[in-house]
Amino acid sequence: MKNPAIYYGVIALGVIALIVGILYTAGILGVHHARGYAGLGAGALLIIVGVVGMVMAKPKAAAK
Repeated sequence: MKNPAIYYGVIALGVIALIVGILYTAGILGVHHARGYAGLGAGALLIIVGVVGMVMAKPKAAAK
């Protein structure tokens, strides 16, 4: 996949998941600590996948 918009979207979802995970862990959205840790883990994973995908994907001009 050479479309960088996909990776930007994955990073944005990761940031949103991190924020929701922090809010659940802090008890602001309720007392669901397992959801908080799941949100933190999923958010970190999505951010890592997005950054690695952007680094590994080469633009069309450089690939030729």
